[in-house]
Amino acid sequence: MKKMLALLIAATALSGNAAAQTTIPAQSRPGGLAQNRQNLSPEQRADRQAQHLTTQLGLSADQTPKVRAIVLAQAQEIETLRDKYTAAGSRQGLGPDLKATQEKYDAQLKAVLTAEQYTAYTQLRADRLEKVRQRRAN
Repeated sequence: MKKMLALLIAATALSGNAAAQTTIPAQSRPGGLAQNRQNLSPEQRADRQAQHLTTQLGLSADQTPKVRAIVLAQAQEIETLRDKYTAAGSRQGLGPDLKATQEKYDAQLKAVLTAEQYTAYTQLRADRLEKVRQRRAN
């Protein structure tokens, strides 16, 4: 009887340790969402970002398709740049190209958005960049 009780306690203790070793789902891991984002097509990324900007900035029905078109063109250009630098075997030099692309599309967005919406957009971008910097620091 005592052996049976000791065996039961040992089995329970070991199963608790085994449960603690399970993996964390990708979405709850830091960087998990970014990894999922890499698997999306430029069209899917553009749809997702346009929807996000519509809710965050309160875009009108007239602005939404214009913003989506801008975001889609940007996503396609970024995809092309990443493919180009990946094929070359080095991503060195990608940063300045991405920055130039971002500035070009920011100018297009500024023409579509109101002054208040553009201010909110720049604040969203600044917040997102700060989160990325904090993640990299950790």
